[in-house]
Amino acid sequence: MKEERTINKATNSNQKTETSNLELQHITEVTRQTGYFEIHYAHGLTGRLYILDSKTFRFYIDPSQKFQEPEQSEKGLHAQIFLTDIYGAKGMNDASLHVTKNGWQIDTGAIEINLVKNDATMSVTKNGKVVLKEARPIELTNSATVQTLVDHNSNYFGGGTQNGRFTLAGEKIEIVNTNNWVDQGVASPNPFYWSTAGYGVIRNTFKPGHYDFNSNLNDEITTDHEENRFDAIYFFADSAYELINAYHKLTGRPALTPVFGFYEAHLNAYNRDYWVEVKSDEKGAIKYPDGKYYREYQPKDLPAELKPKSIRETLNGEHGGVSYQFSARAMLEQYLQNDMPIGWFLPNDGYGAGYGQTDTLAGNLKNLAEFVKYANSKGVQVGLWTQQNLAPVDPENPKPDDRDFEKELVAGVTALKTDEAWVGHGYSFGLNATQSTAKMIAKIKGDQLRPFIITVDGWAGTQNTSTVWTGDEVGGEWEYIRFQIPTYIGEGLSGQPNVASDMDGIFGGQKPIINTRDYQWKAFTPIQLNMDGWGKNPKNPFVFGGITNKLNRAYLKQKSMMMPYIYSIAAQATFTSKPMVRAMFLEYPDVPEFYTNLVRYQYLWGENFLVAPIYQDTASDEAGNDIRNEIYLPDEKQIWIDFFTGQEYRGGQVINNFDAPLWKLPVFVKAGAIVPLAPATNTPKEYFDLKKQRQFIVYPSGNSSFSVYEDDGFSAKYQQGDYAQTKVSSHLLDNDLTIKIAKTRGTYAGFDPEKVTEIDIRTKKAPEAIKVLVGSEEITLTEVNSVAEFRNQENCYFFDQNYLVNPYLKEFSTDLKQTFLRIKLGQTNTSQNEITVKVAGIDAAAKLINQLPTEDDSLTTPTNLAQDDEKTTADSITVSWQPVSDCDSYQLKVDNALYTNIKKASYTLSSLKPETEHTFMARAVKKLKASPWGACVSCKTNKAAKVEQK
Repeated sequence: MKEERTINKATNSNQKTETSNLELQHITEVTRQTGYFEIHYAHGLTGRLYILDSKTFRFYIDPSQKFQEPEQSEKGLHAQIFLTDIYGAKGMNDASLHVTKNGWQIDTGAIEINLVKNDATMSVTKNGKVVLKEARPIELTNSATVQTLVDHNSNYFGGGTQNGRFTLAGEKIEIVNTNNWVDQGVASPNPFYWSTAGYGVIRNTFKPGHYDFNSNLNDEITTDHEENRFDAIYFFADSAYELINAYHKLTGRPALTPVFGFYEAHLNAYNRDYWVEVKSDEKGAIKYPDGKYYREYQPKDLPAELKPKSIRETLNGEHGGVSYQFSARAMLEQYLQNDMPIGWFLPNDGYGAGYGQTDTLAGNLKNLAEFVKYANSKGVQVGLWTQQNLAPVDPENPKPDDRDFEKELVAGVTALKTDEAWVGHGYSFGLNATQSTAKMIAKIKGDQLRPFIITVDGWAGTQNTSTVWTGDEVGGEWEYIRFQIPTYIGEGLSGQPNVASDMDGIFGGQKPIINTRDYQWKAFTPIQLNMDGWGKNPKNPFVFGGITNKLNRAYLKQKSMMMPYIYSIAAQATFTSKPMVRAMFLEYPDVPEFYTNLVRYQYLWGENFLVAPIYQDTASDEAGNDIRNEIYLPDEKQIWIDFFTGQEYRGGQVINNFDAPLWKLPVFVKAGAIVPLAPATNTPKEYFDLKKQRQFIVYPSGNSSFSVYEDDGFSAKYQQGDYAQTKVSSHLLDNDLTIKIAKTRGTYAGFDPEKVTEIDIRTKKAPEAIKVLVGSEEITLTEVNSVAEFRNQENCYFFDQNYLVNPYLKEFSTDLKQTFLRIKLGQTNTSQNEITVKVAGIDAAAKLINQLPTEDDSLTTPTNLAQDDEKTTADSITVSWQPVSDCDSYQLKVDNALYTNIKKASYTLSSLKPETEHTFMARAVKKLKASPWGACVSCKTNKAAKVEQK
């Protein structure tokens, strides 16, 4: 993590030693044994096929014939990939074996596993269709085991933290712990992938692997791992969600992040470094709250002559005076003084840093407990970072700098972040670390505390105990926003919905515009880490002051306001395998472009929001005001609403030149969305204090619903069913709207069913009539005339024409006011009473910004559309055409997609594959009229440059 770290660069060579090659020439016999089918090959080798259920099986070939569990990365480890039985005793009961003209078939009732006698290959059919087929027999050598499958022109996903990638078709990836945290690097590999052909595969191994998803365009994919055994689980399903869910059933449900984990975290070492007062222009000078400038020194770097003048950091500021400002307590106070949300704090994040300066571990633990007590009093939780084992080497004689995680838990610690120096071996080492930590938490806390662990070196199964952190990034560089967007998307497709990264990097910085853009998009992601102490500037949201502070505050507050929605989609990720950061195709599977890199810089935040981060300087002025191109809004029947301004856009278009001033992250909410909200809060304690009120914002359109999830936000009791859910539905017919808030089902410790309910309904005009039923009782509402009256009364309504979804942005634009009907109902028992609201006179008619124009033959059609060969590359095509003098913009039809609001007579389509063909047509647009389409032109990307293998 830090600069002292030695990075372990793994070998990515695909070369294999051919000694002791085992060729599966043909199958001689398939027999049914107790618990598995045994496959006999000509040279005496046998394999086993375990039927786990009707759609899942394990295929295992072991030349040693021991059929043991995979070798751990080193002795003494007990990492476990699978949480379910993978020996197939139950699934065998309904499976039958048949001899066929080509060999044998195992029928599970849902799939047929076909074993071909002559060439020793396997295929799987489902509903009469070949879903998976080996192109040649499995190859086993001393150094690697290779499977080659036929590529059915499918899309592939998975592989873990593959930086810069979410779609893998045509790609080579490494299932290797490279600890390389740049684009194309691999931080937390996962030997799991799945195909849109309808199957998924988990290799049961802890060895490095190399997967080639048809990069050579030879209609084959190959996967290998550096071992001489082949062990894989195959599962089959009809949809992406079902495939990810099948992975979770095998390897464990994702851990549900506690509520405090969704608030920003601050991490630094507060028990190691020294500070010396310096002049403001000295290198490394940082201004502190006392108005003076100080420079930080690690102990090894502190000149002897400066030590008498130095001030050492502490957790609790026990030395008092000017030294207090260098304590963890003081930093926590700065967040709250600056009105910045914060949920948890890691006070020992640094090599050689502990949490106390006494001469005993017991004394240091007492110091830690004092900080925990103080942080908790402010509503903030405390975690710890570790670079070492979690127990003293000699428990009877612990050293002051030892760690004893069990006693740290007793002291009140609620989170743990691992480091590369500890788990950097990866594979079973990293997985063993997080699973061991989770067991310690269960041992000490039982179900009173859910595991909240953040790790950098994951594997298959990591998601059931841990969040993954994407590694050390560099702040102040657009690149580290750009490639993280598809990385986050790919994490969800790899079965890991909980993802974390550094805010504006751990290193670098000094670019307020990039800092703000990073805070904006990450407000619509799971976990945000301020990794302080290593950058060119302090890493916190208030370091730059001025506009940057205000915008960072606005987006952190926005995240806190959306906490009920965030927690609900986090529960979806845990229980139904729907990622929080959601690939576009998961909700819109019939759009071909959504499986490609054309949409790698946008995603869905749950089911209701589309986020298109600003990830580069496209046309920025000095103040950071920019535009965003290539925002693909799906579904021509769907209306998408600019979340902050209320402007409406029709789907089925790729919009360009979208105005994105510095204050604005492009975020769209679906018409029909129901979003649970809360007032802005700075700490999770403040959020839990709001449990007697609930708020829903409704965007009426057709029929829609949303299930709001809640639990105690802290314990593991949700796993035993201690949670509550409330279904909210909306039905708009013509101008009549019906909203139903069902009775809350379920309960948990601390649940209070007595709640005040606020419903905010987007409508362009005041209602004609409102009828409310709470249970069987009709409630009479009083109209009020101001927000102040609305806040102070119950059973009232207010037609608010100055509604702000984020009041912290109001000084930055005059276009933020929207019109909402606001209804507030008095306290009622939500477990006993359903609420029905009927509103007549709703105006949800869209006034589209991007209305499709009608064709007008009198307008000039662009001519001479052609590929610009000089600007075309292996991953982009540039086209240009003869400008039309009298038009407002142009539209392009690119393959299946409509690109709109193009201002120049040229366009570059990027994020393409090498040597792929695409068709282009152009037309000119003036107001709501468009010329006829011009001629269709076929264009092609260049060949990819050859990369020398090192």
